Amino acid sequence: MDKAKALRITRRAFIGIGAGAAIGGVAGWKWLGRATPDMELSIGSLPPDQQAQAAGAADRWREFENLNILRQSELDRLPWFEKDETGRLCLRKDAGIGPIVDPHAHVGWAFGLGGSVDMRSAGKVEYFYDYQKTQDLLFAQKHPSNDEAAQIARENIKLFLKTPRRNRTHTAANLLAEMDRMNCRDMFLLPIAPPRQSRHVRDTLEAAKLDSRLHAFGAVYPKPWGPDKVADLERQVSEYHIKAVKYHPVFQLVAPDDAEMMKLFEWCQERDILVYSHIGYTGKEPQSMRARSEPDRFVVPLKTFPKLRVVFAHTGVRRVDQTLAVARRFDDRVWLDISGQAAPAISYILRRYNADRVMFASDWPFMPISVMLARSLVATESCPDVRTRFFSENAKQLFGLA
Repeated sequence: MDKAKALRITRRAFIGIGAGAAIGGVAGWKWLGRATPDMELSIGSLPPDQQAQAAGAADRWREFENLNILRQSELDRLPWFEKDETGRLCLRKDAGIGPIVDPHAHVGWAFGLGGSVDMRSAGKVEYFYDYQKTQDLLFAQKHPSNDEAAQIARENIKLFLKTPRRNRTHTAANLLAEMDRMNCRDMFLLPIAPPRQSRHVRDTLEAAKLDSRLHAFGAVYPKPWGPDKVADLERQVSEYHIKAVKYHPVFQLVAPDDAEMMKLFEWCQERDILVYSHIGYTGKEPQSMRARSEPDRFVVPLKTFPKLRVVFAHTGVRRVDQTLAVARRFDDRVWLDISGQAAPAISYILRRYNADRVMFASDWPFMPISVMLARSLVATESCPDVRTRFFSENAKQLFGLA
């Protein structure tokens, strides 16, 4: 194939798939190669919720600062981890943690002309975020860095022609092996549906069939809403038994109060299907993308649909206080996952929300399960009585696991 023809195919594939499928690539065109300051974490303005089970607990996460853990490979300095005979990090069998239920992971992106990922392939995982570089591993979240954001952008621009090598390491086999090392019993796989050619949804649903420990959520691009979208979702319910729909206002470029997104929410309420939604942002995204994921934009659908149940993934990323404020208004129907948060933020969240509705989550393969597990264990050292609920029971109850 000559270069001109390939370029025409690439252009058609991009137009067909739509901007939402670019994941980091859409944002990348705006700041590719540009140093972007880290956005300040919005946290500290809310008083503790005296009804929260961890509200009165003495703060103990600072006791681990003197360990000076700066890389993922050093997590065995913590009392809950060790390394096996091959040098791989493992949760200690006597740690008293688990089996864990993790409601937030992804398997390899494949869009456009790029081939689907071989979910049975095993090997070294290339994570999106690098936790082997020197950093404050437990007590600060500085990802994505400028370099990481630019690399993700470049890879996702190329994604339309060829699936990147890194994406091909994000397999079900690699995830299951990591789950075994971290005593993780169940993992939920979250697909993201672009406007067209949403093979990632199909690939995710099929990946979950490979092992009983894997469960997949559904997904659909909501615009334009109509009978075909309803039929797609109904098929996912009947064929794959989905219990939730994954929604990502940033990547899908659709705000929660958009008229057609509201129709998807209405369908979810009618079917009692949970909505597992990204909320907030890292600060690396263009302003137009951030605006679609502001926490207060979820108020309209939550008010409009009084039985709609929602999980706020990442507890808002950098918009923690704003996310908690909305969640508190609808605390009978909103759950939080803490993926991507550092230990102090996890402790802060547990002091300000019902611990029966806060869940551990890793967001694999953006980060290793061990990093989020270590941060969560440090954060809950001051309230160990919430660990069983936090690491497994809340998710089991929410998703009907035995």
